[in-house]
Amino acid sequence: MTLDELKSLRHSEIVVITKVDEKITEYHNYQVGDELLFIDINGDVVNFVRKGEVPVIAHFSYEFCHYIERKIKIERENKLISLGI
Repeated sequence: MTLDELKSLRHSEIVVITKVDEKITEYHNYQVGDELLFIDINGDVVNFVRKGEVPVIAHFSYEFCHYIERKIKIERENKLISLGI
């Protein structure tokens, strides 16, 4: 995802973690495939709610855009692949 795409997320839009850099400590509890609900951008901090048994608010820098993608985009790409398109 680009920074512009990150800034265009709507409240409650779901993103999926597509890669994890274990050297970055703020991502250490996340795995590829984890889903997050976008809350808002407050200054230079991007806020999400981590989906799961116990919802957790997560705060990331703008660099997080390189580690996520919109869930709807991933689902669309998977559908096109399954159709052989």
